[in-house]
Amino acid sequence: MEKKKSKKNQKGGGVDEQVEKKINPTGAEHYELYEEVGHGVSASVHRALCKPLNEIVAIKILDFECENCDLVSF
Repeated sequence: MEKKKSKKNQKGGGVDEQVEKKINPTGAEHYELYEEVGHGVSASVHRALCKPLNEIVAIKILDFECENCDLVSF
């Protein structure tokens, strides 16, 4: 996957350091969902494996059909 590099100036020390920004892939086929680690009124959060990067990530899944959801107006 593609990575972007940028420089970040820290306050106080004025030190420049190299910071890597990862670009995570989009699309469900790139992730393997594991257990639910949290939930709220309109979403749940799952631990998942990002297959292309071989890293554990958190995935938030929105539920637009929930009964108490304020995100959908009729």
